[in-house]
Amino acid sequence: MAEREYRKLQGMALEFVSGVLEEDRLERTISYSATFDMTLDFTHFVQMANAYVPGYLNGPINAIRPELDGLGYHYAYNYFFGAAGNIGDNRALFDVFTSPRYYMDQWSSGGLEECYHKPQFSVVDGRLQVVSRKDFRWENKREINVEDLPVIRFQWALNLMLGHDLSGQKAPSTIVVLGYAEEDFVEVEGLQMHRGTRYMVGKALHLGPIHKEQILTAR
Repeated sequence: MAEREYRKLQGMALEFVSGVLEEDRLERTISYSATFDMTLDFTHFVQMANAYVPGYLNGPINAIRPELDGLGYHYAYNYFFGAAGNIGDNRALFDVFTSPRYYMDQWSSGGLEECYHKPQFSVVDGRLQVVSRKDFRWENKREINVEDLPVIRFQWALNLMLGHDLSGQKAPSTIVVLGYAEEDFVEVEGLQMHRGTRYMVGKALHLGPIHKEQILTAR
């Protein structure tokens, strides 16, 4: 599989608002909830998109996939369909991919299992605010502790996809991924991340409020 091209988009940003870490002893789960503001400069987005796919937002079978690690898991991608040619601002773009029905809320299987809740989105002053929640438990349902939690990165990226002839039953293909983090990589806690990625070290958290100082930046 060819390596995907990733580009930092000017005017794209991710800002932590609030969060909390909770334990359910009966269900033997630990969960975090987090609220983030996601900023997108629409003019820069259109310019970059058109540089890779001319007329990107005007193509009904072009598609987009939000990549929101740590915040939610989108099932697949969204075609523009009837919205094509009518996406003139952030709100219209966000409307394409923010319905809760597009997001998974099922447990993974094996080892330390994870389950996203369906994220809740709202648009405030042109920014997309997301309220997210993720649960953790052990496969064998044994007791889970905060020290068991992994490093959790928070991604805000848009995967731009070029549509194919629907009669050929081909899925759209990724052309470029645009995000807020830098294009080079750094190693953090044994993981490779784009420099500037926001993350938190799960095992270093405590039950109760998650503080701004606990949301770190990969450097």
